[in-house]
Amino acid sequence: MASPKTMLVAAAMAVVVVVAALLPATASAKTYRVGDGAGWDTGVDYAAWASGKKFKVGDMLEFRYLQAEHDVVVVDAQGYADCLAPDNAPALNSGDDHVVLGQAGQFFFICDAEGHCDSGMKLAVNVH
Repeated sequence: MASPKTMLVAAAMAVVVVVAALLPATASAKTYRVGDGAGWDTGVDYAAWASGKKFKVGDMLEFRYLQAEHDVVVVDAQGYADCLAPDNAPALNSGDDHVVLGQAGQFFFICDAEGHCDSGMKLAVNVH
C-alpha cells in the first residue's frame, strides 16, 4: 500500500495533468472581428470574409458597428435566406457585441435595419 505522502503527490500530479490538458483548448480560442477593419457595416462581403476561416467551439465573434445604424440578430437558416428576423428575436445593439460560438454547427447573423441584410449585411459561419 502506498504511503499517504505518495498518494497526495499522485493526486496533485493528476490535478496538474487535468488542468494542463484543459489549457490548450482555452488558449487556442480565437476572437474574430467580423469584417476586420471595416467592422459590421454595409458594403462588406461577409461570405468572402468568412471563407477560409476555421471557426471552432469557443471562438468569439466581435461585431463592431455604429450603434445608431445597425444591430446584430441571430437567426435560423430561413431567416438568413429571407433576411427576416422573427418578431421576438433579441437584437444585439451595443455597437461592440461579442458572441461566443459555444457549440458546433451553423450560425447565422443579420442586420435587421431596413434593407441592410438585403444589401449583404449578413453572416453565416460553420463552427467545428
